[in-house]
Amino acid sequence: MLALAEAQTDQVRERIAGLLQDVVREMAGGADGIDVRFTTGDRTTVYCINIPQEHRGKLIGAQGKNITSLRNILAAMAGSNGFRAIIELVV
Repeated sequence: MLALAEAQTDQVRERIAGLLQDVVREMAGGADGIDVRFTTGDRTTVYCINIPQEHRGKLIGAQGKNITSLRNILAAMAGSNGFRAIIELVV
């Protein structure tokens, strides 16, 4: 039973990673070279976004409003599925 719930949670994490990649690509104007990966810990999933330097400003937004909004949406999606998630920008 526990393994089934864990497998479902992994599927949710994969779907969220795909969704994040699509959203970030659209925010960057359809740029190539965008990669979203995740690592799982005991209680937190970390989504690492790798985006080319020239498009980071679009993702971050004025005063960090875009990335903050994206982080809030991610937290809501993860929370409704029973885990915690954060976004990390790869430099």
